[in-house]
Amino acid sequence: TARQSLAGSRQDIRLNPQKGILLAHNDDMFGYLLTFFNGFEGNSRHFGWRKNYDPFTGEPPTEPDTIVNYTQRRYRWIDEWLTRNFNIDTTRININGHSMGSRGTTTIAKVYPSHYASATFLNNGFEDLDPPALIDVAFGPTELDFPTNLKGYDGETIHYTHMMNLETRLSSERDLPLMRSFHGKNDTGGSNEWDAYVVNQYRAADSLGIGAQLNWSERSHGPDTGPDYNDHWINGNAYTQQTIVDDIAYEEQFFRSDVSYPAFFNHRLDTKNNDPGDGTPGTGAAGVGDDWGTWGGYHRWDWNDIVDQPDYWSATAWLESNAIFDNDNCPNDFLTSDLAVRKPRMFKPNTGETVYWLVRETGTNQVLQSGVTQVQADNLVVVEQLRIYKKSIGRVLIELSTVASSTNQVENKAFQMNLFPNPSAGAPTLSVHSPVAQLAMLQVSGMTGQVYSAEKPLFSGDNLLVFPELETMPAGVYIVSVGFNRGTTSLKWIKQ
Repeated sequence: TARQSLAGSRQDIRLNPQKGILLAHNDDMFGYLLTFFNGFEGNSRHFGWRKNYDPFTGEPPTEPDTIVNYTQRRYRWIDEWLTRNFNIDTTRININGHSMGSRGTTTIAKVYPSHYASATFLNNGFEDLDPPALIDVAFGPTELDFPTNLKGYDGETIHYTHMMNLETRLSSERDLPLMRSFHGKNDTGGSNEWDAYVVNQYRAADSLGIGAQLNWSERSHGPDTGPDYNDHWINGNAYTQQTIVDDIAYEEQFFRSDVSYPAFFNHRLDTKNNDPGDGTPGTGAAGVGDDWGTWGGYHRWDWNDIVDQPDYWSATAWLESNAIFDNDNCPNDFLTSDLAVRKPRMFKPNTGETVYWLVRETGTNQVLQSGVTQVQADNLVVVEQLRIYKKSIGRVLIELSTVASSTNQVENKAFQMNLFPNPSAGAPTLSVHSPVAQLAMLQVSGMTGQVYSAEKPLFSGDNLLVFPELETMPAGVYIVSVGFNRGTTSLKWIKQ
């Protein structure tokens, strides 16, 4: 009930808004179910009930019926009332839910995707295959999977049983708010348990680029069980013992519904990320896959720095490395993923159109990656295999444009250089174009300072320089700098 989730409660997920209002929806459904009166302890699964349900008689359905989202409508009406009567920022409405509430959260965010800045759901089983129960009087038997009043993206009728998954679209809008899932691998025996369907939904969402951050860990069904399992996301109530990203205050500070955002995806293809396994419940020797991990949960971006114009889009991104809770910090120097532009306001090139892209380091303006892509079906802009770095190493600016010159790629006509291969397991080759013959100073610096330096003569024109001394350097991120008579040019080198 709503009384379980009032402001200031549930410190395992910190329902403590700092600036806004926390609204706890009560999912009451009054009426008879056969001879049982369904009062305060009843619920509509945060959705509604069938059109011809009679609360006064409680008779079961005798023929197929349509389940109508009456409860979702009530939730929206309450939001609208609050907006009219209080100082509500409608671009910062976030929705959260646990257990049955996780199903309701996922579903309503897909029905009204423009209304929400983010949706956070804990322990969603992503389908309703509950055994026969009294509630079937209001919903119809699960095995009959009654239709709802909702229409999907292509106008198809939506049936109830799989509404709460991450694949089925529930509106005519293409894009969703940021969708964030948390689940426990020791959640067993219930309708939202950890199983193969949950893992398959994680893999599907990660492949589709819908804007999902997918997390799993050792705990059971309730977030409060974390300490019992030495959980890696929630292991106590102190800030040093649990993730900050499921906090209400975190959501209200960062997320917005009126700006586009970079939906990073295909994290499972980067072997540096953990893997949830095959859905076998349990952890340690009893489980399959990694006990805990995240696909996309380390990625951060500046929501206030998004540039969204008809021919140009950009975002500044990084991996978390400065969090109070150690497990919120990415353990890798960089991660590789794809990016889809979601909820664009003005940057909407058509399918088949060419988009030019590059990634530059914000501190040095150095171009780290660049390329060309074609807009995919449904006018979706996707850039593949972007490397995002820990904030302690450097934030990156991701730039996309339908005009090649609009990316403003830095080109020094007088002095140009490139490092390849990069990343590399051995010593890379430095390609330098110098306008005149001159003596240059090479310096290679790691996280602990300068580790190598040498003077090299440069001929006028193109030069290829190989440094076998770098072959034995340990894996890590290095800055390769070349000083010449007009200044210094730097590149980032990743030693694998």
